[in-house]
Order: sequence, then C-alpha cells, then structure tokens
Amino acid sequence: MSEPSRSEPSASLLHLLHDVHRDVGTLSFPFELEDSDHLRDLATRAATQVKSHLLPRLADDANPAVVVLGGSTGVGKSTLLNSLVGREVSAAGVLRPTTRRAVIAHHPSVHAVPLRDLADAVAGAAIPPGLVVLDAPDLDSLEASNRDMARRLLEAADLWIFVTSAARYGDQVPWANLVRAHRRGLQVAVVLNRVPPAARTTVRADLLTRLDRMGLGFAPLFLIADTSPHEGPLPPAAVRELRDWLVAVAGRHQARAIIRRTTAGAWTSLHDNLLELADGLTAQADAARVLRDATHDATRGPEEDMARAVAAGDCAVGAPTTRWLTLASTGGALAPLVQHERRARAGVRGRQRDRRTAAVGLLAEDVSAAITTLLSDAIRDASATIQRVWQESGAGHLLAGDELLTADDARERAARATATWRDGVGGLLDASGIQLSRRATDLLGPAGTLDLVIAGAAGIAGAAAAAGEVLGDAEICGRARDELVREVRLAVQGAARPYLTVLQALPSADLATRLRVRASELKGHVDAV
Repeated sequence: MSEPSRSEPSASLLHLLHDVHRDVGTLSFPFELEDSDHLRDLATRAATQVKSHLLPRLADDANPAVVVLGGSTGVGKSTLLNSLVGREVSAAGVLRPTTRRAVIAHHPSVHAVPLRDLADAVAGAAIPPGLVVLDAPDLDSLEASNRDMARRLLEAADLWIFVTSAARYGDQVPWANLVRAHRRGLQVAVVLNRVPPAARTTVRADLLTRLDRMGLGFAPLFLIADTSPHEGPLPPAAVRELRDWLVAVAGRHQARAIIRRTTAGAWTSLHDNLLELADGLTAQADAARVLRDATHDATRGPEEDMARAVAAGDCAVGAPTTRWLTLASTGGALAPLVQHERRARAGVRGRQRDRRTAAVGLLAEDVSAAITTLLSDAIRDASATIQRVWQESGAGHLLAGDELLTADDARERAARATATWRDGVGGLLDASGIQLSRRATDLLGPAGTLDLVIAGAAGIAGAAAAAGEVLGDAEICGRARDELVREVRLAVQGAARPYLTVLQALPSADLATRLRVRASELKGHVDAV
C-alpha cells in the first residue's frame, strides 16, 4: 500500500514564513537592557529555526531527519561521529576546539543533504538513509562563533543527542540548552561517554535523577565505557547500542514521527518567540523614546538661557554699547540720529551719509559678533549636555563619535544662524511695507537703516529708538528681536540633530506590532498542528 501523498504547503504559509525570516533578520536590541543578550540570541535562533528547519520541512518533509551531536568541550562528540561512520570524518584530539566547522554525515544514497550551507557533508554507508548525523561545535566553546553555530544547528535539528561524559555531565551550559530545546519540542537522547566501570552504577543513577528532575526522564540514555587513551574511532561494540537505536529511528515511520513532533513543537516555539521578541522590541522602543525626550530636554536649558539673553539685550553689552555711545554723542557720526534734526543733509556727494552708514555698519558687526559668541557657547553647551546624558544612560556605545560639536563647529553654526537672522530682518522690513522717508534716505539709506534695526534688535536701546523714529514704526526692532529669539532657539536645538538621527535608526514600536501580527497569523497554523 503506497504512502498517502503529502499535501503541499499553502503559498500563504510559505509567504508568511519568509516574511517572519526577513523581519527577525532585521531585529536589533541596541540598548543594554536586562534581557538584551537573551533577545539577541533568541532572534538568531528564531531566524535559523525558520530558515534551516521550518522552510525546508515545508518544502519537503521527506528529507532525512537531522540528528545533532551536541554538548560540552572535550566530551567526545567528534570521536562518536567517527565511530558511527566507521572512519575519521571529523577531527578529534586534545586541542580545543577540535570542531571548528560542523561535519554532517549521511548515507551515500541521500543527495539532498540538509544544512550543507552550515556544515561539511561526508558520505558513509554506516549512516542509515533516513537520517543525517551532525557533529556540532561545543556549546561552551571559548570562541563565540563556535557557540553561536552550535545553538543555530540545534535550532535546525529534529533530534538532539546530548553527548556528555562522566567528568562533564554536571556542566550548566549544555543542560540549560537541553532544557530549552526540550521545551520547544525537540526530541532528545543522551549519551554518557567515557564512563569508568567502577562508577557506572553511581553515575548512571545520578544522571537519571537529573534527567527526571528536568522533565527529561523519558529520554533514551546510552552509556559508553571508558576505553582509555586511544586514537581513531571507538571499537564497534562500544557504540553498537547507539547505532542500533539510530537504525530504528531512521525507519520511515519512526523518522517521520520524530520530524512531525519536532516540527509541531517548532511552530509553537516560533509563535512564542515572536511574541517575546515583540515585547523586547517594545522595551527597546520605550528606551529610545526616553532617550529622545532626554535629548530634547538637554537643549532646553541652553536654549532658554540664550533666549533670555537676547530678550534682555545681553548681545549689546560691552563693545557694541560703547561704540554706540561714542558714535551717537555730540560730534559723533550718528549724532544726527538722536538729535531729531528736521533735515539732515547728506553732504557733498553724500559723504556724511556714507560716513553714517559705515558707522552703523560697524555697530551691526559688533552686535553680530556678540550674538555669534553667545550663541556658539549655548550650542556647545547643549551638545556637551546631550553627550553626557547619553553616556550616563548607557547609550554612548550607539554613537559614531562625531556627534559632539567642537568649538569651531559650534561657532560656524552660530555664525550661520546670525547671518540667516540678518538676512531675515531685511525680509521683515519688506514685509512690513515700510517706505523710507526722505529724512531716512538722507540720514542712512537702505543698508544703513537695516543695520540700525539690527543694532536696535540686539539690545542697543538708543539704536532701537532711533530706528523707530526714522522708520515711523516703534515696534520694528521688537519684531526683529522676536525673530532673533526664534533663530537662536533653532540653532541650539540643532545640537540635538545628530543624536536624533541615531535614534531614528533604532527599533520602533511599529516593528514590535508587526511581529505580533506575524505571531497572530501563525496562530491558526499552530492550533491546526
């Protein structure tokens, strides 16, 4: 009687799995929260689970079952694989780690060998056709890449043979991985290697107790006696019981049952993992939001200080005011502006007007320089405050290193903001519809009048009064000052821009929502399984 044909996976399920693999592959957990390391590992394992286990099984569940030999350093995994194959196919020795790249052994009749992208494939007639046996790197390897590969291979396994030894069976790392694998539905067997005859009964009883306590009392247990130092594969009799069991497991119905049980557990595990990853992303997004608020807050102090300085006329303190008093005193170039003469002659060929225009131009340069200096300090202060906030919050490692503004950078930004404001004052005069009177033209002309407003807006009270009287608009300097406040606020806030750019690239709550939607879409399939 022929085996019933396998139903093809739905296109929607395949599409969903590809979407899950893409989304999980983009995850990052940049903030060092309490569970960040766990979530990074979980994301890697989930991506491997989809790519190396679920997608291949959906494509063809007739592929051989994947049996992984996994465990601690030096427990004899490579020797065990060599013994099952009957010749050395995986390096074994005293140097650690011996298994730097996984080796997968298969029957010569198996052509579609799974996990060929992760392991070197070797053929051996002693391996039953219904399964492949893989020697994984050490779970507790000193090399992170080996540890990561070992965990990835376990996510792709249908059956894990947990290999340990009489000297190492108490190691915590492999046991933690074993319990986690069992919880996600992975079928498990245990090989206790290198057991001294005198300790066989005691060690076996202790190991069985440990397995039962962890909910693994049902797992097949194989004991391999210590054969003393030797080279090459173990004697055939040493692994006969394990080999016979693998032959039984490789039978068509038994292998398919193992694959179905493990795959069913994998669907449930993936669903749960997606929800856990979504919760982790939400926590990351919350951390990013808190840091974003703190970044904005860090600019507020320098921003408010600068705005108050402009409103109080601090930009005119010192040299600008001294220059004004000199120029506006009796006999000074700008005296006519404050003496309210009904008619001020431009002088021969306008020389007196040019003199006044040049004088008020110097005044405008003085206040511009003062604005630039104060604003540069405020920008630099804001940038340094933000940098300190990021370092104190533990997010300094996210920065590229060029976000903190130098003194030259801050001054350049301040000068640019000041120039933008000065240009804007000209637009303000145009927008106000002010027409220069004959007196204003004779006194200063358009350029000089603009510079007079700039000086008045910066805080020189006499210049502000003169500008209001000459232009017939007592509020013009006040409006120009308001524009200056707006411009300096923007300039100080700009110190946060590179930090906010970093935050924009960090995980968002939208991605967490998408993962929850994926998990919900998987739920129907999980329930069906």
